[in-house]
Amino acid sequence: MSNMVNQLKSSASGLVGQGGQTHSGVRQKLQEIAWLIFAAGLYYLAARTGMQLFALKPSNITLLWLASGVGMVMCMRHGLLAFPFILIASFCANYPGMLEAHRLSPKLYTLISATADAMTGVVAMLMMRLSLPEGLRKSTDLLHFGIKVCLIPTMLSSLIISLNMAVGGYIHWDEAGNFFRMLVLADSLGILLIYPLYQAWRDDHEWRSSELQRLVLTSLGIGVLLYLAFRGHPGFIYFVLPVLLLLAFYISLNLMTLAVAASMVAIIAITGQQLGPFQSANLVEANFMLVCFVCTTTFTIMAVALHNRQLLTIEAARQEWQKAAEVDELTKLVNRATFLPMLADEHQRAKRLHRTYALALLDIDHFKTVNDVYGHQAGDEVLAHFASLMQSNTRGIDKAARLGGDEFAVLFPESNAMDAAAAMERLRLRLENNPVTVAGVNIYVTSSIGITEYQGGDVTPDMVRTRADQLLYSAKHAGRNRIMFDAVTDEAA
Repeated sequence: MSNMVNQLKSSASGLVGQGGQTHSGVRQKLQEIAWLIFAAGLYYLAARTGMQLFALKPSNITLLWLASGVGMVMCMRHGLLAFPFILIASFCANYPGMLEAHRLSPKLYTLISATADAMTGVVAMLMMRLSLPEGLRKSTDLLHFGIKVCLIPTMLSSLIISLNMAVGGYIHWDEAGNFFRMLVLADSLGILLIYPLYQAWRDDHEWRSSELQRLVLTSLGIGVLLYLAFRGHPGFIYFVLPVLLLLAFYISLNLMTLAVAASMVAIIAITGQQLGPFQSANLVEANFMLVCFVCTTTFTIMAVALHNRQLLTIEAARQEWQKAAEVDELTKLVNRATFLPMLADEHQRAKRLHRTYALALLDIDHFKTVNDVYGHQAGDEVLAHFASLMQSNTRGIDKAARLGGDEFAVLFPESNAMDAAAAMERLRLRLENNPVTVAGVNIYVTSSIGITEYQGGDVTPDMVRTRADQLLYSAKHAGRNRIMFDAVTDEAA
């Protein structure tokens, strides 16, 4: 009977666990759908904004389709589940314009164009995952990104949309070629501006006050340049590139992508209002000039920003490796290879300036016994505890080091043996009265310390270390848990 009751309890708990997992899964799916609905709203707003701000009159050809970038981001985050949401958002954004054209079956032709728009995001997502699975990490990635992620998906969708519009009578067949080119450029620019911005803010979304100040000041400067460029002084537009290039070295990639996207959007939006240096009697030529300027500026600045981030990453890694090579991992003190050059530098400085310094060598009494009785894990705890006490009983200018095993050293610049002995006595007493607790067991340890003082003369750093080592062994032979100190001389060394 008891076995049956236990089995029933086990089955009930399993059902409760499965129910909890199912409920959690449903909640996550609902959250994902809610985010997709929100993103679809952003897609719709980006599309309608493009029709209002980035369309050149009287042709109404849109020079920038930010919605394509939004659609790619939706697919990168949610996969194929984003496809129907993009389709619906695109349909809602494009249908009013198709309806105004008074052609047959506007719903059908809008649906075909919306399907092509949704396909852009899916194909761009697939190309991104295949060619750049780690995202945009270095400047050379931009070539693959521009061709495989921007051009190929938009060329496929633009071909479908152009044929669809021509067949439906919305454009003339002789306009299809130019319409196709402008669709490719507009959609590619949308991906080029939106996806790097999304990735940069996903990787690093912190706001640093100093960088924000630089961004604000630079934005004001760019605003002045754009005002002059679009108010009768077109040459000022070309100063935007060097200003943004300089900014790329002083702010993080996330803020840089934001500055680039905002600047390029502003240039296209103002041009769409028939202002600025990109106006010409030949509309095709004017559009080509504008798109070339925006593309080359964006690519150049993004390449510099990515390369700068790559250099900063390499430098940070180099410093981390250098720090790891200089610091003992267990105690976080500098190691022997780092400490000995420090001692030599201080020795030369003291000799040149006729100053003194003190050197203390320490080790833990009967440390082998600690390892044998309590284990090496306990031994490591003792070493870390001892190093922590060393740091808390020395000044900021003093240099504490682990030379190896249970051997430690402290360099006291601008000090004599008496001052160093006072600091080490505090350490000795704290160590003696503060055990290390490991697995509920208090482990008491003590330390023997030898200290010597450099007072000048024909003495080398090795002679100073030798004398401190001699004093350390004298402390051990005298019964341990004590300090021996004096000043090193040519005769003593």
